[in-house]
Amino acid sequence: MSIVQEEDNGTIENFCMDLKYGSVFSENTIRAYRGDLYRFLDYQHGRDIVSGFTLREIRGFVRSETARGIDSRSLSREISTLRTFGDWLVETGRLQGNPAKLVKLPKTPAKLPGFLAVDEVMQVLESYDTGTTLGLRNRAVVELLYGGGLRAAEAVSVTIKDLDTDERHLMVRGKGNKQRMIPLPEPTCRILDKWLARRPEFLPKDGNDPGTIFVSVRGRKLDPRDVRRIVASGVKTAARAAGATPHTFRHSFATHLLDNGADLRSVQDMLGHASLSTTQIYTHLTVERLRKAYRDAHPRGKD
Repeated sequence: MSIVQEEDNGTIENFCMDLKYGSVFSENTIRAYRGDLYRFLDYQHGRDIVSGFTLREIRGFVRSETARGIDSRSLSREISTLRTFGDWLVETGRLQGNPAKLVKLPKTPAKLPGFLAVDEVMQVLESYDTGTTLGLRNRAVVELLYGGGLRAAEAVSVTIKDLDTDERHLMVRGKGNKQRMIPLPEPTCRILDKWLARRPEFLPKDGNDPGTIFVSVRGRKLDPRDVRRIVASGVKTAARAAGATPHTFRHSFATHLLDNGADLRSVQDMLGHASLSTTQIYTHLTVERLRKAYRDAHPRGKD
């Protein structure tokens, strides 16, 4: 590896380290930013990343990525990465200005998230055999995804101390390490209590306990991949929920709340969205359902 390559790698890693300790970006976001910057570095063919961080090079990279066929959402993220990196270069005295701010983001069509009907959610929940400790744990995981609208990464990180089933609420640490309080429905709390009563069966004899609500059969903290497998096993036996992922239950949580009259700000708080516009996408889902009901039922709906 050349000295220039080592310096470039060091610059990228220092940037990612600053993002990590700034507690604003999630690990997944930092990982995506790192990959975007290394793609930009590869595009420059040996030119160092700071001196090559020019408007001409950035636009050339965007054209190259467009020609490669990446979608508008991925391209928008790459440009956002370069903008954030450019700001960091300025803040750390490596550049005088940020040319990436002069590059426009492509228009991206609104992508409506998928969701399940209430009976489809129930079909998945009831697919787990709660007569076994493993089945009970798996049901509790999906109950929390749907009952609290949690992301998979949040569900595996909540601790027993974060949960109060008597008061029926949960403290969650979301993106950017922001905390939010989520009310939980009584059926979810009931399943969680049953699981917690049997949770010690999965803990090792040495008493090592990660403290998280959910643990593996060997007593370790679950990770998001485990949650995806748990959901996939339930979806496999629930035909009407085909294709559902952990995030589908979060989408279903939001959609069902809005369908039943919850106000948008409250749903935003429960989901942990920084921007109301992120939550507003769920209103499109409910409007589309109303339009379909109108088209299907009104005498002039098909005119």
